[in-house]
Amino acid sequence: MKSDSALDYAIFQLSPKRSRCELFVSGEGKTEKLASGLVKPFVSNLKVAEEQVAQAVQSIKLEVGKQKDVGKWFTKGTLERFVRFVSTPEVLELVNTFDAEMSQLEVARRIYAQGAVRDHHSGENETGAAAAADVTKKELLRAIDVRLVAVKQDLCAACARASAAGFNPDNVSELLLFADRFGAHRLK
Repeated sequence: MKSDSALDYAIFQLSPKRSRCELFVSGEGKTEKLASGLVKPFVSNLKVAEEQVAQAVQSIKLEVGKQKDVGKWFTKGTLERFVRFVSTPEVLELVNTFDAEMSQLEVARRIYAQGAVRDHHSGENETGAAAAADVTKKELLRAIDVRLVAVKQDLCAACARASAAGFNPDNVSELLLFADRFGAHRLK
C-alpha cells in the first residue's frame, strides 16, 4: 500500500494484557501492519483510543466513514507520521517552542526599539539616569538580537529535523485534520 493510499480504517490490536498493541491499516482492499509497541503512548495521544480502552475492548478502531475529503487526509502516510510523532514528539514540539520564543523576542524588540522603556527618575540626576536607561536599553536590544539569531538557527535546525522525519508544510494540515477527528490534542 502506498503512503498516500486512503484508508478505510486503522485498528490497534491489543495484547491479552492490553499493555502492547499492533497497529494495522486497511485500505484499497489491503491490510498492513504499520507499527507495534506499548499501548500507553497511543492512548495518551488519542482521545478516541482512551475512550475505547476504558470500555475494556481488545482492539481500538479508527475510522471516518465516507465523509467528504477524508481520502485526502486519512491515509497511510498520515498514520505513519502520527506513529513518528508518538515515538518522538519533541521533533514537532521543538519547532513550536522555538517559533513561540522567536515571536516573543520580536515583540519585545519592537517595544524596546520604540522606546517603551522610559526612565521614571526625576530630580537633579535626570540626565545621568536618562543616560543610564539609554545604555541599559541598548544593551537589552543587543541581547535580544543575539538571542534572536540563536533562536532562528535553532528553529531552522528543528524544522530540518521535522522535515527529515516526514513533517512538512504539505502534510501538516493532514495531521491537524487527523488530530481534530481523533482527539490528538498534543499533536495539535
